[in-house]
Amino acid sequence: MKGGIALQILKHYHDISDELLVQRINTDWSMQLFCGISLKPTERIKDKNIVSAWRMYLGKYLDIEGLQKKFAEHWKPYMENTNIGSQDATCYESGIRYPTDVKLLWECCGKVYDLMQRERKIVRMRKSRCNFAKKRKMFLHYQKMRKKSRRKEKKLRKQLLKFLLRLMNLYNDLAVKHKIILSNGKDHRMKMIAKVYAQQHQKAYGAKDEKIKDRMVSLYKPYVRPIVRGKEVKSVEFGAKVNKLQVDGISFIEHLSFDNFNETTRYAEGIFLQRKLFGKCTHQSADAIYATNKNRTYASSQNIQTNFVPKGKQKTEHTEQAKQMRTILNRQRSTVLEGSFGNEKNHYLLQKSRSRTKITDICWIFFGRMTANISIIAWRMQAAKDLARAA
Repeated sequence: MKGGIALQILKHYHDISDELLVQRINTDWSMQLFCGISLKPTERIKDKNIVSAWRMYLGKYLDIEGLQKKFAEHWKPYMENTNIGSQDATCYESGIRYPTDVKLLWECCGKVYDLMQRERKIVRMRKSRCNFAKKRKMFLHYQKMRKKSRRKEKKLRKQLLKFLLRLMNLYNDLAVKHKIILSNGKDHRMKMIAKVYAQQHQKAYGAKDEKIKDRMVSLYKPYVRPIVRGKEVKSVEFGAKVNKLQVDGISFIEHLSFDNFNETTRYAEGIFLQRKLFGKCTHQSADAIYATNKNRTYASSQNIQTNFVPKGKQKTEHTEQAKQMRTILNRQRSTVLEGSFGNEKNHYLLQKSRSRTKITDICWIFFGRMTANISIIAWRMQAAKDLARAA
């Protein structure tokens, strides 16, 4: 177990792929000692999938709340001002291509066609004549267009919907006639394709204002949802949305979800998490979106000072001190907290998660976040040792 956790930390710390990590461990004795092993000069780790296998195992039994509590207990001696916290939300994107309805429908058509041709070959039947090459040429012609109008996109989407339905009916007839039994993975894939067809049919022929519940954007990662962020560069992101609590530069996951949620509703839970980990919370800073009446009332009832701009006419007494405190809290949030997002995404493999399942995606995000914390704590521990040695 310790070796598996060490593998995940080393992967995110060195910002390398699974295969390259195994190669490094085979030739680096310090990384071997960190993982709790010692290879002889002639020995090598031959399993290139050992890192992903451990990620899958850890993802199944990952207890984020319990692990964060254990980490906080060990890190507390190297942290200051644990009564001051800050919160913000971000999206850790999954490694999928930018999804469009046309791409998704064509991908479904290709999967059903390939599966059908494979099964027809097994039962010794000729290839199906369903004009797949013609539809492929039509899709490629659309993709090469520099300007894709809504009218052309809508027309092609409806054509692909009809073609996908035809392919699904042909395959179902073949499966019934020859009693074909698919593996669990392929059966799950066919169910996801059927769900994509139902959602896209609802969008194409349903009411204009009708919203699609749990809309799928990826066939390989059906759990990923579009997260509307409203940013200037990226209006929509695809991945896990995380509400983050930061105390003295150390970050903790308060809430993680692949479904979009309003982070303002997690403000009280963030304060509760800080009290659970460190016992006290007297100051809390957050983005302006968190400054709702409910959150203001909760902070006042708990005697917590915030960086929220006060409403209404203020008393002249202690006004200047309160303003200075808001300025300090805002600076802490805008520099340390906002800066940690970029640091984690650029240096700890959190720019885009390359894992393939939901549990490994969560595991990837958790260990990337904790590795960033560990690197900060390691510097503080070394500084404390140097100071004690000098004294």
